[in-house]
Amino acid sequence: MSASLLRVGFIGAGSVNFGGGEGPWDHASRLEQIEGLQVVGVADPNVDGAKKKLAERSSAMFNGARVFGDYRQMLDQAKPGVIWIGVPPNVHGTAEDGLDVELQCAEAGAHLFVEKPLSAFRPERVRPVLDAIKKSGVISGVGYMFRYSKAINAMADILKETALVPKTFMGRYNCAYSEIKKAEWWDVRESGGPIVEQATHFVDLARYLMGDVDLASVAAWTVKGSDPMGRLNDVPTSSEGARYDEAVPPEHRHPCATSAIWRYESGAVGSLVHGTLLHREKYESELEIWADGLRLVLLDPYGDCRLLVRRPHSDDTEEIRFEEDDPYLTEDQVFVEAVRSKDVSGIRSTYADAFKTFELTWAIADAGASH
Repeated sequence: MSASLLRVGFIGAGSVNFGGGEGPWDHASRLEQIEGLQVVGVADPNVDGAKKKLAERSSAMFNGARVFGDYRQMLDQAKPGVIWIGVPPNVHGTAEDGLDVELQCAEAGAHLFVEKPLSAFRPERVRPVLDAIKKSGVISGVGYMFRYSKAINAMADILKETALVPKTFMGRYNCAYSEIKKAEWWDVRESGGPIVEQATHFVDLARYLMGDVDLASVAAWTVKGSDPMGRLNDVPTSSEGARYDEAVPPEHRHPCATSAIWRYESGAVGSLVHGTLLHREKYESELEIWADGLRLVLLDPYGDCRLLVRRPHSDDTEEIRFEEDDPYLTEDQVFVEAVRSKDVSGIRSTYADAFKTFELTWAIADAGASH
């Protein structure tokens, strides 16, 4: 293998790293578009499934890649220099034995790209991983892909060009749940809950576009899964005919609605409404920022993405569309370049920054659980 090639490893052979499922993820296909990479290992407890995923790949990037049932064997034998971690949030993210995936990779000197959320566990259990990554000196990136999107870049540019201080952020995210056939997703103990696991993208944008939040100011209310109001009519059923939330104790069931408010350190205010309330497959989401004379509305960022802009001293609203944008590819390209150059300035979500988003999602979840 050429010394110039980056040795790549994957931890997790599921939809995040190899495509499929209900989302547009697929780091492997994006990495196939980047020159100078060689996959040396894929680690997944489902060895047969991982081998099948590799067999479906025709790119020379995968020539000679080995499958491991334990990622620690991959670290020891294949010695990847950079790793993409795409596994369920309940199996990584702490310093505890068996959950210390990031810590083990950092100790091996492997640079880390970690998909969100950082973990299903509380921030105090994740903080030792943050400290270990800082101490190790490895380069880290976290999969908040919207930070690399053309639409979000346009919003940030408009705020900068107008030199206006944003006064309020509003995020609205309604998930279509009928096809989510993962038992752990319906159990907050396994997923972290809908704010930590899913709304985290909008919570992250609330920080990215507006600045850090005073965590003590966060207030939230939820419609809990244990409430009669929280029972949903279209939860998918397993092959045995049981609803995916049926075996989950009521107090640990996925809350179907959350409404949160907070104050920024700048003095601005923010809010988020998240629901798991739509049927079939199509989500509905949008976010909005107001400043003095300025209104920015981002519509359908996961689908037909467009930005509405009303500028100061104007009654008119401009619509901007964004074609051929793949923020998943961009975030991978930026991360690879950072590893090669050792210049991390292009990475928009390091592990340290993502930890602040993680803390905010938990502050919202905790506030909601207390009511």
